[in-house]
Amino acid sequence: MLKLFRQKNFSIFWFGETISIIGDQISLIAFPWLVLQMTDSAALTGLVFAVQGIPRAFLMLAGGALVDRTSPKFVMLASNLIRMILVLSLAYLISINSIEIPTVFIMAFAFGVADAFFYPASTSILPSLVSRKELQSGNAIIQMTLHLGMTVGPVLAAVIIAGEVSSVTSQQGVDGSVTGSFENDKIGLSRAFHVDAMTFALSFLSLLLVKVRPLDESDDSDESISMISEVKQAVNWVSSIPAVKLGFIGMAVIHFFFMPMIFVGIPVWAKQNFVEGAYVFGMVTAAYGLGAFLGAISAGYLKGPDDKNLIPYMFWAYVFSGSTLALIVFYKAYWWAMLLFFIAGGFDTYFYVHFTTWLQRITPESLLGRVMSVLMLMSMGLLPVADGIMGFAIDFSLNLTMVLSALFLMIFCSLVALNPRARITTQKS
Repeated sequence: MLKLFRQKNFSIFWFGETISIIGDQISLIAFPWLVLQMTDSAALTGLVFAVQGIPRAFLMLAGGALVDRTSPKFVMLASNLIRMILVLSLAYLISINSIEIPTVFIMAFAFGVADAFFYPASTSILPSLVSRKELQSGNAIIQMTLHLGMTVGPVLAAVIIAGEVSSVTSQQGVDGSVTGSFENDKIGLSRAFHVDAMTFALSFLSLLLVKVRPLDESDDSDESISMISEVKQAVNWVSSIPAVKLGFIGMAVIHFFFMPMIFVGIPVWAKQNFVEGAYVFGMVTAAYGLGAFLGAISAGYLKGPDDKNLIPYMFWAYVFSGSTLALIVFYKAYWWAMLLFFIAGGFDTYFYVHFTTWLQRITPESLLGRVMSVLMLMSMGLLPVADGIMGFAIDFSLNLTMVLSALFLMIFCSLVALNPRARITTQKS
C-alpha cells in the first residue's frame, strides 16, 4: 500500500487532500457550534445544514455529468477556490462582529453549490491517478487520510475554539451561567474558519501540480446527448445490479439516520451533559475518526469479503453503528461514547473502502463520474437535508430521537444483510 507514495504525482495529491481534509474537519466542528452558540437551537443548527443540502442534492448529479465531460481535477480546483473565498468571508464577518444568521444561511447555500461539484470529482479522480490494481491501496490511503483528519481536526477545532480546556465535568447540577456562549467563542470560531480557508488554498496549489490521465470516454452515446440523459444512464446502470442498488439505498438510510446524530445530535448531547461541550464534541468525533483511520489501514492490507458477501457483511457492521446511538443515551459518559464510536468508525470504514474499490472496479470508466455522483447524492448529498429534519426532532426530544433512530437502523440494516438480492453482483438480463 505504501508503495504508492513512491509516485511523486500521487504524493502531491495526497499532501493537498490531507491538508484540505483536516481543514474540513475543523469546519465541521466550528460550523454547527457557531449556529448552536448563536441561537441555542438544535432545529436551526440542523436547518442550516438542510439549506446547504438543497443545492447539493439538486446539483450533485449534474456535477457528476460535468466531471465526465471535463475532468475531476478541473472541477476540484474550481470548487476549492470558491469554498476558500466563502470560508474566508465567514471568518472575517465573525471577527468584525457582523455575522448574522441569515448570512450564515446564505453562506451555507453557496457552500452547498460548490460541494455538489466537488464530491463526485473527488471520488472519481483516483482511477486517473493510479492503475486498477492499485485502486484498493489508493482508496485505503484516502480513507486513512480522511479519518486521520477526523481524528486530528476535531481536536484542533476544540482547542482553537475553546482556547483551553478547564474540565469535561458533567453539566448536571451546574448553574446555566457557566455554559458557553457565542461571545465567549467568537474569537476561536473566527480562528477556526481562517485556518480552514488556508487549507483550501494549499489544496488548490497542490492540485495545480498534479498530473492526471484522461479516463476512457468510449461509449455508445451521441456526443450531443443531454445532461439529463447522461445522468439517466448512470442511474440505470446502478439499478441493473441488485447488490449495487441495495448498497446505494442502504447508504442513503445510514446517512439519513446515523450521520445527523454526529453533526447535530452529538453537539447537543455534549452541550446538555458537559461544561466543556465543544471539547467533548471534538473528542467523541475524534474517537470515531481514529477508529476509522485504523479501519482504513486494515482495509489496505487485508483482503475484504468476496463480491457476493460484501454488502451483507457491510450492513451487519452498520447494525452495531446504529446501536451506538441508543447506548450513549442510556449511559452518558464521554469515555463510553468515545469507545463506541471508535469501534463503529473502524467497522464502517473497513467496509466502505472495499465497497468503493469494488464499485470503481466494476463501473465503466465512461460512467464513473456520474455513478460516483449518484453515490454521493445517496449519502453526503442528502445529509444536510437529514440534518435539518433531525434537528427539529432533536429539539422535541434528543433522547427519543436517538433511540428511535438506533432501532430503525438496526432493523433496516439487518433486513438488507439478510436480503438474498444483496448477493447478486451481476447485471439483470
